[in-house]
Amino acid sequence: MSLTQVAYTSRNVIKYGGIGLVGFLFFWWGIGAAIKAYQKANPPYVAPTVRYGVIDKVFFPEKEFQKKEFTAELPDDTFPKYKDQAKIYVIYRSKSIIGALEEGKKTAAAMNFLTEPKETGVGIYVFNDPNTGRSLTMNVLQSSFKMSYPYLTDQLLLNPEQMPNKEQAIITASDFLEQAGKMSPDLAEGEKKVSFWKINFDGLKEVTALSEANIIRVDFFRKKLAEDFQVVTAEVGKAPVSVLVSGSSVAAKKVVEVNYQHVNVDTSEASSSTYPIITSKEAFENLKMGNYWPAKDSSSNKVIIRKIYLAYFEPVNLTQFMQPVYVLEGDGGFVAYVRAVTDTYAK
Repeated sequence: MSLTQVAYTSRNVIKYGGIGLVGFLFFWWGIGAAIKAYQKANPPYVAPTVRYGVIDKVFFPEKEFQKKEFTAELPDDTFPKYKDQAKIYVIYRSKSIIGALEEGKKTAAAMNFLTEPKETGVGIYVFNDPNTGRSLTMNVLQSSFKMSYPYLTDQLLLNPEQMPNKEQAIITASDFLEQAGKMSPDLAEGEKKVSFWKINFDGLKEVTALSEANIIRVDFFRKKLAEDFQVVTAEVGKAPVSVLVSGSSVAAKKVVEVNYQHVNVDTSEASSSTYPIITSKEAFENLKMGNYWPAKDSSSNKVIIRKIYLAYFEPVNLTQFMQPVYVLEGDGGFVAYVRAVTDTYAK
């Protein structure tokens, strides 16, 4: 073979060998990508960890209600599908009244309540501010409190010179919670809902426009949890943390009431655990059997359920965990909660 033929052959080997190598690499990359895509779409099954064993059931407030007849008319006539398990989150509370009281005093001082409190029950203390007429009732074990000024009897609040707008009311309410050390990240990043109210002869009456109002209510909702699950409350549309803002120019009267019921929830992977849950169809069957809690009832004896989804219930008692519930919404504003964790693991 001549040198010319050798050179020609070598060039072809290099040329077509390179093309073949590139083609092989693309093929290998494609196989790898396909495997990864399949694994992502079909991850290996991991059983619920149930690291805390059997836990207490979600506690709902006492409420009398009559069972109804339910039917379901859902989008696409199908029940929504979720995994067979969901996370539960640990709630941290103080176990020592003495330690909790000291923390409570710091919170009270931040709101300018400087006198010694009076104990009115186990873990419940009342602070008074004689200079402004405000009072503060605090449950130090639950880290909850109510601060109030007697705004219903203050004639100067009826016709304020200038009411704050929505944005200003949110800033005023947020600043108050921040000053008290109670603006946690999950509240700061959550939804803020503004509503307008008017001082009436028998209390507060909600109105539709700022021009009619002399009180603005700001509700602070906890931000959504992982996988975009929302946190629902015992009162539909209302948050456990709310602040009433007036139109007064007097600093001590700008915030006339604060209701604060908020617990610290550890959402880290290190402390959360997964527990088996019922299906949305099983939740509907529980609803039909009367095993539900009406967050918002309806006067009708027959209700059509239009929407079902998984959420988390904001705790209202001294519980250790935040747990999932199914929310079932129907005609007439009906809203019900059904416990999601299976009975085997929630007693």
